[in-house]
Amino acid sequence: MNRRGLLVLGGLFVLGGGAVGCGSAGDPAEPDPRNVNTDVEPLERRFRAIGRLSDPHWLGYNPNDSGREWLPDQDPQIRVVGVARLPAGAVKTIVGTRAYAFEPSVPSHTPGELAEFLPEGAEWVGSAGYDKHITRSLYRGRFRFSAATDHVYFDTVNPEILPASQPPQ
Repeated sequence: MNRRGLLVLGGLFVLGGGAVGCGSAGDPAEPDPRNVNTDVEPLERRFRAIGRLSDPHWLGYNPNDSGREWLPDQDPQIRVVGVARLPAGAVKTIVGTRAYAFEPSVPSHTPGELAEFLPEGAEWVGSAGYDKHITRSLYRGRFRFSAATDHVYFDTVNPEILPASQPPQ
């Protein structure tokens, strides 16, 4: 059994019914973790506090996995990164919350596979306080929003499924 297959059997990380990081390179029977996903359900379960998402394009993969190791990674770091649209006006509501003090913040380290899905004319803003609100400090995550295009860009590591958060008072 290959390294990635062990990760799947161990139940370490599954998104949308398909395992992230399964299969060996060139194995047509198993999905390539660097293929862009468009399934919204796994994202909404992990980022439910953001709201209803649509038109997602995202990746879920272990950036440290070269596929050449013989033993499975004991602490896999699954990066879930991508972009999705929110309902019209939802981003303005989020970034208008004074408690989060959003500031201009351009997404960084965007995988090449996602470049074509980033909206033109986006004016990205982010907030460390909002990031903590979504992640509850249980995993690493950064969220960038564009009110001009109603998009969210997310870049997380091992995002957990959490109950919906309450907005700050």
